[in-house]
Amino acid sequence: MSVLVLMSTYNGEKYIRTQLESILKQNYEELTVLIRDDGSTDATPSILDSYTSLYPQLQWYPGHNIGVCQSFFELIRKAELSYDYYSFADQDDQWLPEKISRAVSILDTYPHETPALYCSDKIIVDEHLEPINVTVSRVMKKATFGNALVQDMCTGCTAVMNRRLLEIIRHQTPEFVIMHDWWFYLTATCFGEVYYDQESYIKYRQHGHNTSGAMLSRKDLLKHRIRELKKPRGEIYRQVEEFIRIFDPQLNNEPCQYHSSSLVYNKNLAEKLLKSRDSFIYRLKVVFDTGIYRQKFSDTIILYLVILIGKL
Repeated sequence: MSVLVLMSTYNGEKYIRTQLESILKQNYEELTVLIRDDGSTDATPSILDSYTSLYPQLQWYPGHNIGVCQSFFELIRKAELSYDYYSFADQDDQWLPEKISRAVSILDTYPHETPALYCSDKIIVDEHLEPINVTVSRVMKKATFGNALVQDMCTGCTAVMNRRLLEIIRHQTPEFVIMHDWWFYLTATCFGEVYYDQESYIKYRQHGHNTSGAMLSRKDLLKHRIRELKKPRGEIYRQVEEFIRIFDPQLNNEPCQYHSSSLVYNKNLAEKLLKSRDSFIYRLKVVFDTGIYRQKFSDTIILYLVILIGKL
């Protein structure tokens, strides 16, 4: 089975060699890498030139600075549909040798016509790749569309998807997303299957310049939630609205190439959440509908309180 790794880079000269070396050392042979540089002003392009001249399985091209989310969506649109699986890579991590082979072994268990997404936990490390003590646990009990509406459980650099899911995602690029990996999780839970691996095959570097980072302690998590409550709200509503706009015909269960036995239920769940934006009655309906939840019970309680006070 062939795998195409999609990587977006931006001013990554400090760590990108480590990431590229770890991809080249994967114990999986059918591997090609396509890199889009998002307008770097440091030595990243010259580093990419040196690697692509040595390794024909690596290709890269320059682009204008459009941000990490849109950069990955452009890669998705540019990717050839001749590969069996598509993996996503950040520029500053380090993969363990079996990362791709593990993901492929899981995805191979699903029928190829079923949209399928693999994602996993990650080993949090510092800038020197030394493990960091993490006291906030990341629990995945069940991946559902109701969870994906309000929580992203897919870290993009761990994501591997089959061709069918990539085809659905590239059907139309969203005009607004919170993060590209959240869109992967939404789409996969709506139309197909998600496998969350509790084991980790990636060293996820925390260095102060990450586009998004991991919460390392309860104190960090509390500070993050307070900051989020102070910010203008509504991003989750906007993302759900965009999802319905793009996939409305499929969610109406009209004849299409995508298969799901619960598309109507998923659409009703999404619309109920959207109506809660302006209606206290629908806020109550969301709270008493167990279809919308976060993975931890305590987080779900906080979610419901946030919805009730209109701060989602």
